[in-house]
Amino acid sequence: MAISGQYKGNVNRSDDSGDYVVSFYRGALFLIVAGYERLVAGGTDYSGTAEEHITGDLSQQTEQYINMQDSPDWTKYYVVQEERRENVHGKKGKYRPRVDIAFVRTDRKPQRFMRFEAKRLRRPGFTVGKYLGKEGLGEFIAGNYAAQDKRAGMLGYVQSDDCDYWSKKIADNLKKNKNKVGLMEGRQWEKADIDSIDQCYTTRHNRPTVKRELLVYHLLFALHKTA
Repeated sequence: MAISGQYKGNVNRSDDSGDYVVSFYRGALFLIVAGYERLVAGGTDYSGTAEEHITGDLSQQTEQYINMQDSPDWTKYYVVQEERRENVHGKKGKYRPRVDIAFVRTDRKPQRFMRFEAKRLRRPGFTVGKYLGKEGLGEFIAGNYAAQDKRAGMLGYVQSDDCDYWSKKIADNLKKNKNKVGLMEGRQWEKADIDSIDQCYTTRHNRPTVKRELLVYHLLFALHKTA
């Protein structure tokens, strides 16, 4: 994963048009990648690290990037939230589900949110089935996460093999289980059209429980040392 250019956030629009909304989501994607690049720059090997530990470090590095004096000016409108509680019907207090990372844009109302759920990808034990299962992508499909949103993100913490290996594994699994995850025809694991970010893919899903489609960005982060 690498940022190949500087994304320029759109913060001057006075409406909630499609351009502004797309700008918000792309800004959130840019920031999570910026946090990842800071995370791996230190040379730490995360190949055996727990998901919660990685998420905590990633959130911290992203916040630090936002607060840098030389980061783009538009980043000041974004806030990073770790383990954000989701308001789900029938769930109260500490029993509400928690999404791993959420970005909030605070410069206008209603505030915009982009939520990310993270899962490890490592052989053995941390499979694509978990990434796409009920505690991964399935939380979005069920409407437990981002019930009112049209876009969200999945983070794949690649701890063995490489991103291309896991990309193919996810694509194959989605194809086999397209009905289970509400995968829409024609939106089955496509490379995202974002010039400044690589190793990012998209899928689109039906969500009958909340009667709202969801576009999901999948970012694969290599977190282990290679020879």
